[in-house]
Amino acid sequence: MNKIRIIGLIMLIIGIVLQFSFENDGTDFLTGLLAGGGIGQLITGQIKSKKKS
Repeated sequence: MNKIRIIGLIMLIIGIVLQFSFENDGTDFLTGLLAGGGIGQLITGQIKSKKKS
């Protein structure tokens, strides 16, 4: 695993833990952002897209 995928896994775990820890509606956006970003980084393994010439 490279460093970006490890960060994605950590983001996903933090998002899931926050979702079940807090019952506030304000945390829904943050947990969705963390979980979605984590899943994206786990799948792609990169932050920016590659340019095609």
